[in-house]
This record gives sequence, structure tokens and C-alpha cells, in this order.
Amino acid sequence: MFLNFFESKGHLKMNSFSLIPHNDNSLLLINSGMAPLKPYFTRQEIPPRYRVTTCQKCIRTGDIENVGKTDRHGTFFEMLGNFSFGDYFKHEAIAWSWEFLTQVVGLEEDRLYPSIYVDDDEAFDIWNKEIGIAPERIFRFGKEDNFWEHGAGP
Repeated sequence: MFLNFFESKGHLKMNSFSLIPHNDNSLLLINSGMAPLKPYFTRQEIPPRYRVTTCQKCIRTGDIENVGKTDRHGTFFEMLGNFSFGDYFKHEAIAWSWEFLTQVVGLEEDRLYPSIYVDDDEAFDIWNKEIGIAPERIFRFGKEDNFWEHGAGP
């Protein structure tokens, strides 16, 4: 549903890249959905289209010592992503995420509570004024709680 939705918004659906990075000595393994797309973000290469969607195979290594000890720690996952290489930004990304969750997936609007980065007033205004989410339902979090990074690993 995710990939089809973003194809309907003009994104090119790309196949998952290899788990072994191509021409990227900074990674031993692909650890995020955007990692294989770094050459497009850095403009080292021209993307096949300025809107792309993927379901990227990834290997989790940042907390590999916990694999097998808990139900939520695994080594392999697939990350869904929609990417823009200079074509759109927050307005479209927020509107499309809302449309996908409420109209395609069918989640009830009153059960969704967006989170934004602590000082991102632009995103707050989009959620509040354009999407219509009440201010008390929009949560501001800092790096510890609202920022994903792959961390350290092999």
C-alpha cells in the first residue's frame, strides 16, 4: 500500500538495493533506507527521478549485542521510505503522511498524535493550520526522543 500510494504521487518505485554498499566506504552494511541513496542527496549522482519510494533491506548493528535477548531486537528489517531530491519538503511530506494514514490505511484521525522536532515551528504550523490538528495533540520532542540515527556499529 505504501509503495503504491507514493507511486500515485509521482514517485519512482525502486527495488531494494544490495545489503552491501556500492562505492561507500563509510558503511560495512546498509543500515537505513536512505543509505543507498546518499549519492543522490549529496548530488554526486543524478537520481533517476526527483521523487523515489523504496522498501530497503537493512541490517541493524547498533545494538547487535541485544539480538536474541529480547523480542524487539533483530538484525534484519525492511525500511519503507519516500524521498525527494529537491522536489518537495515538509508541506507535501506531512500532507501525504496524513492522507496515507487516514485515507489509505484507515486510521481514525482522532487517534493520531504527530510529533515534531522541538523547535520546528514550520512543521507545527503545517500540522496545526493546514492539517487541522489541535495544538495539544502535537508533541515536541528533542533529539533523544524524536530523532533516529543508526549509531555506531561494525
